[in-house]
Amino acid sequence: MNLSHEGLSIWYGTPDALAPDEDAIMPRHGTSLVIGVRPSSPTNSVAVRYRVDGGHVQTLPGRELRSDYQRQAQYFGVSFPPFPTGNVVEYAAVLSNSGRQVPAPHMADRFPSRFRLAAREAPAAQPVRQVAAPSQKLRFPARLDFVATVSVDFGQIQYVGDTPAGMRVNFNVREGSVEGEGFRAQVMTGSSDQMIVRRDGMGVVRIRATFGTQDGALLDVESGGYVDFGPEGYQRALAHHLPDRSLW
Repeated sequence: MNLSHEGLSIWYGTPDALAPDEDAIMPRHGTSLVIGVRPSSPTNSVAVRYRVDGGHVQTLPGRELRSDYQRQAQYFGVSFPPFPTGNVVEYAAVLSNSGRQVPAPHMADRFPSRFRLAAREAPAAQPVRQVAAPSQKLRFPARLDFVATVSVDFGQIQYVGDTPAGMRVNFNVREGSVEGEGFRAQVMTGSSDQMIVRRDGMGVVRIRATFGTQDGALLDVESGGYVDFGPEGYQRALAHHLPDRSLW
């Protein structure tokens, strides 16, 4: 499946974006697919609409897996829930970005792809067993720990230009430091915060940085977030006059 509309493209069922073949028989647990989209953008949103045996339509959000910058492609994964009942699953993938979408809105209610579900297995009798108390505590309990404080000094803001997704702005690192308990590093030159300021004033940030530790190791860091510049944020970005802090 390969569709294009309004400068956006989406595909699946290809060697780089695996999906169930038409009328393939899939297990009732653990079925998933990979969806490729172009162009790559931090504001891309992918969802899969599906129904079982022509019934109620449900929607699953896609999660970003990876980006192929050379091909300007981005890949999302979608995992279907268990199917305790039903025989045929019909589905359609939708890519949205800044008011545009593919497939076109008048085609979005169609289900061009499907797969069949394996026959249900008869439930096996489960023997009654007693659960023994754990002999020892968990060695690594789930928790959040402080790692380090990152301080960054940026150079001059780089206003790249307007795009269909919003105003592109780069913040290039001039110098920076990382301080933690028993851990110190330097934020390397070339690290940057890449931002798209959308038309609603929301800045979508993608952080790509390299930390050089005291012992000579290099740590590749990728993160992201959002900055709300308020309703005038987009116009201020176009005028190359962003505030030095969030307004909201």
